Amino acid sequence: MTAARDVFGQKGYHAATVDDITRAAGVAKGTFYLYFDEKREVYYDLVRSFLQHVKDIGASVAREVHTPQEFFGRCEQAAQELVRVFIEHHKLARLTYRESMSLDPELERLLRDFYRDLARVEADNIRMGIELGLFRAVDPMICAYAHIGMVERVALALLHEESPPEPRTVVRELLSIAFEGLRKR
Repeated sequence: MTAARDVFGQKGYHAATVDDITRAAGVAKGTFYLYFDEKREVYYDLVRSFLQHVKDIGASVAREVHTPQEFFGRCEQAAQELVRVFIEHHKLARLTYRESMSLDPELERLLRDFYRDLARVEADNIRMGIELGLFRAVDPMICAYAHIGMVERVALALLHEESPPEPRTVVRELLSIAFEGLRKR
């Protein structure tokens, strides 16, 4: 999987071959076919794994949170973890969010399901902020999709910067933008 991630990250999905992956992994081509029928399967596994990790980070916000301070602390912690994952796995993030679109109907469904599931997770986080008295009443799903779009665009844009801002600065700015717009009037 590591070799496949590196090869796809370097060459892109279409240019990468099973030979490239097995060569990078230092295994025979037959070994690849013990685990996967085609390169698309290993690619799907990489994408699924990455997307699940992103959802898990989002879901970590609402666990055992009872106070506004705990909520904001968890939000900051989750956002920093998300930035770290995008930085450490920038090639996989770029592949997942850019190259995966329109690859085939199954992958498009996987991405649609991911965004819906992630929006539900973020909507739950927003509901918690409303219940804690931090946020004004909003439609949690609409707000969730807006947050996802904002974070995704910023993270993907920063992957191409030669000297991006420090992750902590990015996190604080994103949280400020996201939460100031939700603040009770």
